Amino acid sequence: MDAENLKKRLQQYTFRENNGRILRTVNILNPRESTVGNICYLMQGEPWEAVQNSLNYLTEAGYIRITGPKEEPFPGQLDDTTKGYHITLTAAGIEILMGVQESPAVDV
Repeated sequence: MDAENLKKRLQQYTFRENNGRILRTVNILNPRESTVGNICYLMQGEPWEAVQNSLNYLTEAGYIRITGPKEEPFPGQLDDTTKGYHITLTAAGIEILMGVQESPAVDV
């Protein structure tokens, strides 16, 4: 396996791991504590862009819902204005965690 293929496989694995880690974390956090800012804090060590990609994927896939203080949708970018946005699991996200459904992009 050449270096480029190895790098690609590692990125795919990290993406799957991050997606699963975010779902598991949202599941165990108190709903008031399940915010974008807290998830970013708990994902320290991962590049900001990787966390943003995972949050965007999980939202677009319908596994989580991210809403602002006035119920506005997540704009897709991590910054100081989105730290207080709340994250909730959807029915599809719970099914992934419970093993009822599988996703090739989520490693739980």
